[in-house]
Amino acid sequence: MQLRPEDFASFFRGVHQCEPFPWQQALVNRLAATDRWPEVLDLPTGSGKTAALDAAVFHLAMCSKTTSKAALRIALVVDRRLVVDDAFARAQKIAKTLRDSVAEEVDCCEVLKEVAHRLLRLAGKDNPPLVAQRLRGGVPLEHDWARTPTQPTILCSTVDQIGSRLLFRGYGVSDRMKPVHAGLLGTNCLVLLDEAHLAEPFRQTLRAVNTIGHADVNVVLLSATPGTNVQSSFTLSEDDRVNTVLSKRLLARKPVTLKPPHRGSTSTSQEPFVREARAMAERLRNRGVQPPAVGVVVNRVALAREIFRELRDGEGSDAVLITGRSRGVDRNVIETSLAPFRTGAPNRLGAKPVFIVATQCLEVGVDLDLDGLVTQAASLDALRQRFGRLNRAGRPFDAEGSIIAISRDIGRKADDPVYGDRIRLTWEALNEVSDGGELDFGVEALPERLKKAELDLDGLSSVRPNAPVVMPAYMDLWSQTWPRPDVDPEVALFLHGTERTASGVSIVWRCDISRIDLEDETRLDVRRVIRLFPPRASEAVEVPLWVARKWLRQPEERIDDFSDAPQREPEPRTEVESQEGSRLAFRWAGHDDPNTGIVVANEVRSGDVLIVPTSYGGCDKYGWEPNSFAPVVDVADGAAKPYWGRRCAVRITRGTVRSRYQWQRVERELISVDVNALELIDRILFALSGRVADEESRTENSSDEIRDSLIALRGAKGPIEIHFPYSDGPSGGVILVAERGVLESELAPAAVPTTEDDTASHSFNKPVGLEDHGSRVARFAKGFAETLGLEQFADDIGLAAYLHDAGKADPRFQTMLAGGDPFNRPDCTPLAKSGRQWSPQAWIRSGLPQGWRHEALSVRLARQHPALNVARDPALVLWLIGSHHGLGRPFYGFADPQPHQPLPCLDVEDWKLPDQESGPQSLAFNFDGLDWPTMFEKLKERYGIWGLAHLEAILRLADHRASEEEVAL
Repeated sequence: MQLRPEDFASFFRGVHQCEPFPWQQALVNRLAATDRWPEVLDLPTGSGKTAALDAAVFHLAMCSKTTSKAALRIALVVDRRLVVDDAFARAQKIAKTLRDSVAEEVDCCEVLKEVAHRLLRLAGKDNPPLVAQRLRGGVPLEHDWARTPTQPTILCSTVDQIGSRLLFRGYGVSDRMKPVHAGLLGTNCLVLLDEAHLAEPFRQTLRAVNTIGHADVNVVLLSATPGTNVQSSFTLSEDDRVNTVLSKRLLARKPVTLKPPHRGSTSTSQEPFVREARAMAERLRNRGVQPPAVGVVVNRVALAREIFRELRDGEGSDAVLITGRSRGVDRNVIETSLAPFRTGAPNRLGAKPVFIVATQCLEVGVDLDLDGLVTQAASLDALRQRFGRLNRAGRPFDAEGSIIAISRDIGRKADDPVYGDRIRLTWEALNEVSDGGELDFGVEALPERLKKAELDLDGLSSVRPNAPVVMPAYMDLWSQTWPRPDVDPEVALFLHGTERTASGVSIVWRCDISRIDLEDETRLDVRRVIRLFPPRASEAVEVPLWVARKWLRQPEERIDDFSDAPQREPEPRTEVESQEGSRLAFRWAGHDDPNTGIVVANEVRSGDVLIVPTSYGGCDKYGWEPNSFAPVVDVADGAAKPYWGRRCAVRITRGTVRSRYQWQRVERELISVDVNALELIDRILFALSGRVADEESRTENSSDEIRDSLIALRGAKGPIEIHFPYSDGPSGGVILVAERGVLESELAPAAVPTTEDDTASHSFNKPVGLEDHGSRVARFAKGFAETLGLEQFADDIGLAAYLHDAGKADPRFQTMLAGGDPFNRPDCTPLAKSGRQWSPQAWIRSGLPQGWRHEALSVRLARQHPALNVARDPALVLWLIGSHHGLGRPFYGFADPQPHQPLPCLDVEDWKLPDQESGPQSLAFNFDGLDWPTMFEKLKERYGIWGLAHLEAILRLADHRASEEEVAL
């Protein structure tokens, strides 16, 4: 059927069971007519601006045959940590509705089915019509969204996560995968930038990336306070103002009282906030609001915690603490508890009165409908966002709010690390336009009052810092991902400005690694333990780099003065920081990445994923608590559960089995018998069935979770491996691993076999021939290119895909695949992957040099293949082959003094390697007068920095998908 703009209403109803607002339909009409987004969606809070996601998806479906007109990847970016992320929930709902609509037994409207089928033609076989993903702290090899270059995708994330990936420095992304993420986000991508007061530096950087770097990123600002430097905006119409639902939100009264500082109050004093919150809750109850939900929003995490502690200890009400510095697993619990207080929730029956204490994270991404709100004074735009959560739905009752000023914030010399002098200026302006300290913060009432007063609104809003000037040389340096150059511009400056800092480090707590293990590397192979049970983003807390360093370096010193919003860093000390007494951490960047290993505080850098013992403290169920020394609860099992369909691993250790009695029973089973995996699982399950005999595990009993994991593991799709990686041998615990996942995979993301792990690239559950693998990858790669409208590159990409693993025909590599035994290697049909596990001893016995790369030899062999002579761009073909593991961009770092003649394969009966011809790992490499690094520069000039990375991503993701298909055969 034909898809028309007026069909958007049916699509919207099918997803959300309600009509779109007039502005949402008008936006789709505009996109259909022009295929161009406005620069700004100038929409007030509460007007449903996240429906821009629906419009973008529908527009993509309308343009599915011409993907250059609409974005395949839609990124909603918020400069806050995502807490109760309703934008992501919306994206998930769209994706699930479309996925369900293609099922034959599902009865839904024809428009939904048409949208889904159009997106499916882009996504390809066995993929969902739309993928929705939330990017939190990046973790190496966790790339569920980066599956194919044609997959329609919605990403909900922060400036840090999207921005660092775009600039080839993805936080938590392995160096090998950085070009893939940059290529996908820098091509055919729409960024919906929810400004959140401080996104101007990132917007400036995006502009430079497009104009200087020739990326293809369409940027749209979502804001009610866009500033003055805007050329094209889109806002509400009269139809919106008379809309039954929207008009209630726009006209709802929000009376606010301005409360000046109490004598003696300080910036860390919780007393006025606690007192006002309790009084407000009582007033609301007296007016018949049952149960009242009162929010308390302040500017510092430490102050929020102090307020929360006091309100939690009161009687008759619940208290919830929301900060952006919390783990995803814990946030899910908070999200569930707040369900009755969401906008549009049917009722609050059974809920208790609640105090919701929060930091700036409440300003965006949290769709709550509060009855009362107490807030610390802040800049004007921040206050407007906060009061957007007060009576958000426009219910017919008397809501109320209070703004509490603190002397330090509004003094003549006030200079807040987040807001500068804007708190003072805003406080003075509000007092000027108020009626004796009373003011209506209604969505339309406040702007009207401010307009009449002719105030400079830009001067009252958060300081919009500038990014440094992005020089072309910076982009060239960022594009060098292996190895990173010694001179490497810090991307955080280009995301938040030169005076701001934001989350730069992800911290994960593990109970099976101790401080002693980190201090004595001979005691435990931590790398092996983490490789067997890798960290997940939902068990990590993101903190600023300076906070992480200080926490490791000076654990006894309090850390108070930091915010959930980007802020100026404290003045650095002039003396050289001593590392004596600094606690150690384990940096995880992938098991074969040189950056993986034990680090001290001054070695930590932005984007690191740090794994620390739970005994360090620093976190509770509400998030980051650097001044707590209580052991942290390990939540790794809950974080890993959604991935069981891909790979299932279960840890049975003294830390995970917290009952002493049960652990003693389990330990006896581990050390007493030698059994197969299934029998060991049954024995452990029996041991865990014993009573919980000690108080230690009563409140945080993990036995049920472990039992569920073991029962699921019994349904593994393939063999179950038994590992005893701990320093005490079997008595230290066991990790059971099903590499192919378990049958119970309904909630799991689609399996993503990765070839970025060298072991996975040549070790498999069965042999795979080199010819078959090359043909399969070529089929995927050409299909991707044609779907993307890149027909002119399809043959070159297909040729590169066909030849990408040719170097594996080296007899030494084939010997390594045979376990190091030359008599077991194939004589006629070289393999791409063996049917046995890889071992370092096999590599040594094969005679391969240390660091040897098969893709470098593949480049040399491709130069002999006759098809290269008719390629459209032979240099591009060679580059795609040489970089298909993310290495050699632009150096490899190995030497091969005695290259061997490869076995016949890939339509070549006899490969001949001339002695005088060097591979790309050598500076003597010469192709049309270009060495390898110079060829890299020429190709970037020809295709653009992001365009070249996108072409690389097409081949590399084709390699991933081919490996996935080989699993199923």
